[in-house]
Amino acid sequence: MEKLLKTRYFALVFVMLMAVMTVNADVPPRPANANELVYDYAHVIDSASLAIINDSLKNLYVYNKTQVVILTVESLDGMDKFDYCQEVFEKWGIGDKKLNNGVLILVKPKQEGSKGQVRIHTGYGAEGILPDLLCNKLVEDSMIPAFKEEKYGIAIRRAVDAIVPAMKGEYPQEVADFLQEKKKDSIIAAIVYSIFYILICGLIWYFFFMPTKKDWYSIMASPLIAASISSSSGRRSGGSSWTSSSRSSGSSWSSSSSSSSSSWSWGGGSSGGGGAGGSW
Repeated sequence: MEKLLKTRYFALVFVMLMAVMTVNADVPPRPANANELVYDYAHVIDSASLAIINDSLKNLYVYNKTQVVILTVESLDGMDKFDYCQEVFEKWGIGDKKLNNGVLILVKPKQEGSKGQVRIHTGYGAEGILPDLLCNKLVEDSMIPAFKEEKYGIAIRRAVDAIVPAMKGEYPQEVADFLQEKKKDSIIAAIVYSIFYILICGLIWYFFFMPTKKDWYSIMASPLIAASISSSSGRRSGGSSWTSSSRSSGSSWSSSSSSSSSSWSWGGGSSGGGGAGGSW
């Protein structure tokens, strides 16, 4: 019996080690030179789109050191797209180490017997500029429709055309309208929540802590008293601000300036798992 348990124990350890080794082997190794920001290992991006996307991302890096990396792979080798992105993000060190302003766009083309997969994965410092709701909108409304027509270059260009100005604090009008609408929804939700919270606190105060419960105005005053107690204990912010933040102006740039400053190293940035993905 003891021998059997030992055998099972070593077998379990062996399987776990093999699983870890397999996971590490699935992710492409970090490129030695970060001179390019588009790594089309699946060979699905047309040459014209590839040049435009790479040039746009290089210009963004020159502007404020934001690294947006495009990665296409033929297979995720059984990994979930979230885990795959997280592994690549950490292994490559996308984005500046202090700013954590990296963004990874992963694309796995649709193949016979397997769905296409896409995910926009953001670093800690990019989550406020590219919230999950916006990433989901880009994936569902801009990228997947083009992916279904096998227009991979166009799909990625659409995402880049929205992400690049956003990372410079200049949201396209459509994106700005979307964020403004979501901001209004969050304000309404915060108001409804606050009213509900005050009423509940008032009822608790009335039934358990009110010195006298005979006067009708005691009932009316209970929510106000509870609100005063709640506000005095500390206020909480009611959501993120979607206003465009001003960024360092920097000097103007062009295609020639990006090509002359296109050499850099991976910044060592990390991600908390923000972003959104989808499949088709």
